[in-house]
Amino acid sequence: MPQDRDETIPNFLMLKQIPVNYIQQVETDLLESVVFNQGGATTDGFCRFVLQNKGFLSSHSKIFLALKPDSTITDAYLAPHLGIGQVIKKAVLKIGNKQINEIDSWAGLYGIKSSLITNENNLEREQYLTGRYLNHDFNYSDGSKALADGYGIDNGVSKDGTAFKTPSWAKMDGTSADECPSYSIDLSDLFPFLKVHQLPLYMINEPIAIELTFQPTQKHRVQIASGQTTEKSCEIVRDQLKFCADYIFYGATDEMDRFAQANGDLSFSFVDYRVVEHSTTTAFLGDGLIRNLGMANRIVPRIIVTTTKTGDNEETLLGQYNAISPEVNASGVQGTFKYNIRYNDRFEFTSDVDNTARMFSIFTDSESVPFVTRDEYSDQGVAGQITGNTFQGRSQNTNLQGHFFYMGTRLTNGRVGQRGIELHLTSGVPANVDLLRCYCEYVRVARLVGGNMEVYNA
Repeated sequence: MPQDRDETIPNFLMLKQIPVNYIQQVETDLLESVVFNQGGATTDGFCRFVLQNKGFLSSHSKIFLALKPDSTITDAYLAPHLGIGQVIKKAVLKIGNKQINEIDSWAGLYGIKSSLITNENNLEREQYLTGRYLNHDFNYSDGSKALADGYGIDNGVSKDGTAFKTPSWAKMDGTSADECPSYSIDLSDLFPFLKVHQLPLYMINEPIAIELTFQPTQKHRVQIASGQTTEKSCEIVRDQLKFCADYIFYGATDEMDRFAQANGDLSFSFVDYRVVEHSTTTAFLGDGLIRNLGMANRIVPRIIVTTTKTGDNEETLLGQYNAISPEVNASGVQGTFKYNIRYNDRFEFTSDVDNTARMFSIFTDSESVPFVTRDEYSDQGVAGQITGNTFQGRSQNTNLQGHFFYMGTRLTNGRVGQRGIELHLTSGVPANVDLLRCYCEYVRVARLVGGNMEVYNA
């Protein structure tokens, strides 16, 4: 049975204001990876960090990463919606041999969550910390401030003729080790578990490890400017790969010991994401398809769905983590679109969602407001369309229009039954869309008993 909790000791586990003025000391360790594999042209890279069992692990600890392209590449940059996150393919948080959070296709989820960050935050903060800079501004003709040509990416660098470029400090030059900036990824962005909790490492008797799987060295780690040689390797700078672990200690006397004694049996719930991917074609999506996403007997609060062109690589602005909307023809008519979710013998919507504006509203209700334009979301913008001016030599309108079509739904029918969740989707997408990717958010429970962690589905 759980022990009675000492009400004089606040819950240090929850990331909210502590109601008592406690002394807080932070100890920072810069950890090297205990295992590192660079990966190859078609094989994934890998690294593992092992934490010390002391204090509380701050959820805002950082992973530091830097990239160095092949010596033939003199102008490489990061995708604006992903930043350095595009390097990471999978993220796992392990305690002992138990996986607390495990997210495949992590960069895709990171891109979706990044769309919820304000443009100003991207420009003024994230551009320097994580490499994300999906900010918008009007593009004016040279010498004229009367009429904008459209809008496009604004990273704070003035237009050079009809072209926009990355700042000089952000350009990755494979011929010089000094031209490879280092970025960071917040631990709470890697693992949703740490969005609302911080781990009491000193109460855990098992080893705690963070494992990252990296994209192969070719095609997907960076984007390259027009004119650069394609399919060249890009390596992680080994000396720059660090884990900056912040360990927090509360109180001046025995407060943490009393907290541990009062919480010998500690349980808390959190969410994890299970990705379900299905190969598909433009024809299949146009005719309509039904796909089972599984998740039987689990509590699934929401799902996010994207249709993707995985063939997009380093020669595009966004790379493989795009979300393609139904195509708009020359007459301005959008292709067929129908969307619904069925589980527990009921459809989530009484009639199929067949309007992309309503889909945007449903996604907003489920996640939050994405800071992307109508043209970027559904390729239906009319006034103030995306500019034809290039960014790093790549056309902004063709690379951004209809590339952020996120379909998100908050589920309301309770625990998923034995038949799982069915996705019903018809989407008249353009050619070369070949992957249906679904992120299912589900609830898990962690229980810390006597220094050992147990994890199970709620």
